[in-house]
Amino acid sequence: MASKRSLDLLKAAYYSVYGPALTQEQIASRVGLTQVQVSRLLKEARDQKVLREVFRFPEDVSSEDRLEIVNSFFPRHGQLEEVLSGRSRQLSRKQHGGGSPFKQLHVVATPGIYDKNDEHLRANTFRSFGMSAAGIVASYIDEVDICCVAWGRTIAATVDYVPYNSASDENKKKLFIPIAGEPTNHEPSGIGPSDAARRLSQAWPGSADLSLRGVQARIPKLVYDQDGGRIARELVRYSNHYTQIFGHPDLDEAPLISEVPMILTGIGNADTSKRDIASVPDPWYMETVEAEGPHVLDLAVGSIGGVWIPRNDISDEDKERVAQVNKRWLGAQYSDLKACALNADLYHRRPGVVVVAAEPGKADIILETLYLINVLIVSKQLAEELAGRLL
Repeated sequence: MASKRSLDLLKAAYYSVYGPALTQEQIASRVGLTQVQVSRLLKEARDQKVLREVFRFPEDVSSEDRLEIVNSFFPRHGQLEEVLSGRSRQLSRKQHGGGSPFKQLHVVATPGIYDKNDEHLRANTFRSFGMSAAGIVASYIDEVDICCVAWGRTIAATVDYVPYNSASDENKKKLFIPIAGEPTNHEPSGIGPSDAARRLSQAWPGSADLSLRGVQARIPKLVYDQDGGRIARELVRYSNHYTQIFGHPDLDEAPLISEVPMILTGIGNADTSKRDIASVPDPWYMETVEAEGPHVLDLAVGSIGGVWIPRNDISDEDKERVAQVNKRWLGAQYSDLKACALNADLYHRRPGVVVVAAEPGKADIILETLYLINVLIVSKQLAEELAGRLL
């Protein structure tokens, strides 16, 4: 067990990153110290490299001490994590063939998330979330040799603040792969999957990344109906990186997506996907609307990694319509997400599906997809929304 002073230092550093709007006086009040003591502890944390741009626990901090620090920041953390795990097990047993994917919850502070009318404030909100989430994401990437990454403003904010790893030994080298290509008629919102993979590879010296720039995100329905998408699929397989990631029926090698131990992705429901920070729809949402027609997305609660999840209250026929939308998606499939989630093991360097989400409005899609999520990194406001529904 760490000494009280060591715990106070970690709490002060943790609060300063995960609660970026907190003053030193407010941190002092929460930790039970004076402002002068907090100031001194934060200086020590920087000197010891516990506190940089992001917070990362030292390797020798016990799980008991970590839990005390985390729970002191969001008091209902343990309760919420337990009930999310229970819901994940329930969903897995009743609807999705067993398994117990959900394993870990992380909560960070994100000021200004509720103010939908102030675009500048909302941009700063995602930046604050990314600064807080980056250290958590980096700690999971440290454990893997391959990481698949998605897109969006939440991913962009997180990737921007992932700390640079100075070590260049073989154990630190990674391969980063994009989860999909990019929309035909729209610029990526925040960041595209290939750009995210490239930026992450730069944070781990000696690492490599693959790119799907120039590869379509999906096959339009009108094109698919002509030959079952056969020609469209042959075209995308001219991308060597696409074939490495998603495979080819004529090759014996297993595709990378079938072996990936970590998928880093955002998550979106239909409402949040219809608008961006400047009230512009998410490009991947618009790509689907243009390729499929807008009404079919009314049948989905949202998407994870580009895979649309049907609402529970619709007919089997309508659920099949959503399944057909996913069939025309050229990125990672539902089966890939599910396999990654079911094979996750936090103790054996397989974090599984890691989701970052800031907006409270994403509670619905999270609660419907817990059986596909292993690690959930959310804003304090989204955690409060989930706790209000479940506790």
